[in-house]
Amino acid sequence: MIIQYYSINEELARRAKEMTSYFDYKEGSATAEYRRSVDEAARIAEEQKRKVDPIHHEKIDHLLDLYARRLAENINRRNAIATRVPSILVAGGGNFPVRKKEKQNQAENAALQEWQEIQGILDKIRGTGRGGISSDDPEVVQKLKAKLENLERDQESMKAVNAYYRKHKTLDGCPGLDAVEAEKLKASMARDWRKDPVPYPSFRLTNNNASIRQTKKRIEELTRRAETEYEGWAFEGGKVEMNREANRLQIHFDEKPSAEVRAALKGKGFRWSPKAAVWQRQLNHDAIWEAKHLECIRPLPDRQPGEAGPEPENDWRLYLVQDLNTWSVKSEKYTPIERFASLEEAKARFLELRPQDYNSEAVGLGPDGRPPAHLALGIESADGLSAADILYVRQGRNYLVTDFTQMDRLREDPVVSEILGWVSKEIGFDLVQPPGCAPVSFEEWDNPYFPAVTAGSIAARIYDLGRQCIPEDFADETSREGTVAVFARMLQKGGTGGAREIALAVSGIAMDGNEAVQAEANAIIQDIAAYGLKEEAPEKVRRKSSKER
Repeated sequence: MIIQYYSINEELARRAKEMTSYFDYKEGSATAEYRRSVDEAARIAEEQKRKVDPIHHEKIDHLLDLYARRLAENINRRNAIATRVPSILVAGGGNFPVRKKEKQNQAENAALQEWQEIQGILDKIRGTGRGGISSDDPEVVQKLKAKLENLERDQESMKAVNAYYRKHKTLDGCPGLDAVEAEKLKASMARDWRKDPVPYPSFRLTNNNASIRQTKKRIEELTRRAETEYEGWAFEGGKVEMNREANRLQIHFDEKPSAEVRAALKGKGFRWSPKAAVWQRQLNHDAIWEAKHLECIRPLPDRQPGEAGPEPENDWRLYLVQDLNTWSVKSEKYTPIERFASLEEAKARFLELRPQDYNSEAVGLGPDGRPPAHLALGIESADGLSAADILYVRQGRNYLVTDFTQMDRLREDPVVSEILGWVSKEIGFDLVQPPGCAPVSFEEWDNPYFPAVTAGSIAARIYDLGRQCIPEDFADETSREGTVAVFARMLQKGGTGGAREIALAVSGIAMDGNEAVQAEANAIIQDIAAYGLKEEAPEKVRRKSSKER
């Protein structure tokens, strides 16, 4: 293994030693200590390479180089900080710059925290290639299918054991359960706090169901990707290549790109590979999408990146799954996905299926605190390579699914934001449960991802404006959520009349003498118009002058 060491500023190291100690600095000791740390990281990397598939070796090499570079930068930074103010033991207490020393201590704490983060790269090296089935694996689909079979077999086994226990009130004699496993389950049940524990709690079944569904989705996505041919393109000063053998999207430059271009590439997940002498990242739909939107590698006029053949008219479409429950259990055939050419077609089909009894059935809550989902609405890219569920119907209520917030391609595409806004207005969301949080009303959800102009966001801004202008009417902060919900429902359910009424109210509470307040009021009225005020704009009402608050 070839180890890349980075430069340590020996002069800074010597001065830092003089500022903090009476002892002389041993020349070269900082570099030697740095190299010992990098050598230890290289040993960990080499050991990990022996444990995992060679397909992961390049990533391990990249992490090792990242560790060596960032560690050198951190050592030099910490030494530079140490030279700012001498130790009080060295300089003495007379006229000591206390405030300056405090700032130095803050900088040292930040640098130390960065050093701890750098040490975390070693854990990433130890975990590379051990966390799952990589898409780089040539047999990824076959391995995922084998994983799916095991998950489904485990699901059926857990259900059978639970059914046997409920019937016989004992695990003795349970088919397919050996004595050792039976004793483990008995011990687990004895520790369970529930009144009527079962061998496999509901959260085990639910989590396994989620793994089954995610694995099915991944198999479907990878199968579609295998059937899709992509071609590279030429750009001014180089070319983009789809290297299927290495499973990498590679960017070849005729000359070394500028610092600005290199920063743009790194910002989109591309890394320089000394071995291949190219900028590259794993070949998948995200890589292609990011490359298509990089100005520095824009294709020449006669070539367009992406899928061979004509580009689709629409980048995104909606899909429906009638009964999501069939995707969560082992079955010969699960409910197919229905895809729609237009938003209106998807809406009509959703409203047709929404009244089905199973969408409102009263069943117990799952371990996540929510009823099970049945009808699902999702958004999918036209190339079939990106998809996310956005709405689940649970016991007759529409839950926003926040999976899209974890996917760069969906989260950053303005077309997706427009579609989400359309779904919010035309179909509507009742609740949302952000990861790790309890369900909240959609109108009250303070989120950074959803389109800004929603009924909830407008309502929250109206409340804040009223609290600023007439605080005596909005003094109780505890009533904020309820008041925001009322405003939001008026916008959602009141149609043009409700929107006009709220717009007039906003005009009425704004103060003439405060330009900032007037600007915010006008912006809110414009957003109300964009959201639902289709007819004439609200008349401008006269307001009494009031003192600027």
